[in-house]
Amino acid sequence: MKKSKKKAIWITLILFIALWTTYFLNRDFFQLDTLFSNLENIQNYISLNYIFSISIFITLYGFLILCNFPMASLLSMTSGFLFGTWVGGLIAIVGGTLGAFGIFVIAKYFFSDFVKKNILNKYSFIENYFKRNDLELMFLIRIIPAVPFFAQNLILAGLGADNKKFFYTTLIGLAPWSFIFCSVGQGLEEIFVNQTDISFSLIAQPEYLIPIGTIAFLVVLVIFFKKRFKN
Repeated sequence: MKKSKKKAIWITLILFIALWTTYFLNRDFFQLDTLFSNLENIQNYISLNYIFSISIFITLYGFLILCNFPMASLLSMTSGFLFGTWVGGLIAIVGGTLGAFGIFVIAKYFFSDFVKKNILNKYSFIENYFKRNDLELMFLIRIIPAVPFFAQNLILAGLGADNKKFFYTTLIGLAPWSFIFCSVGQGLEEIFVNQTDISFSLIAQPEYLIPIGTIAFLVVLVIFFKKRFKN
């Protein structure tokens, strides 16, 4: 078992280095300048290969999340710019969830023992509290992104979160923010090409306010069901 785990660690490490190397050597490809300089060609390709383009972008999104791309919100904005708010939002949700789940599974399999021995054993109340409130905390971590996305996945892996709960809370929790950033993404061309300033009037629109209201509703819903369950 230990030999197979060591072998898996080496394979995963080599794969992760390969992914990072691929990203690093082609990082110019992921810049906004590249998008806008090839915008007409990209839009023509999407219109001719719509479903395939969606599949490519989901794969690319998940790949970059797995590589700990520093600006997931920018990926969502790009998705919204290319595919529109709703389709782009679904792409961001699926791609983000798959990438996060990949990080989670890797971290849980390889590093959960390390986290338990070096952190949770010293602060056992954290693990005990999580076991009693896992679903609520997993939702809140996603909906209120006070912790970087990559760190969220590592923390939940170290706490031994259930795979199914992690997947579904990530899928649901990413939805409001994905649609918000994809809505902003529809104005990327105006903002970056025409250098239009972002003002409150840009945000105070139904396509932005509805997802924000959804976030507030989900937070209240989680707290309500927690209290009802306790009673």
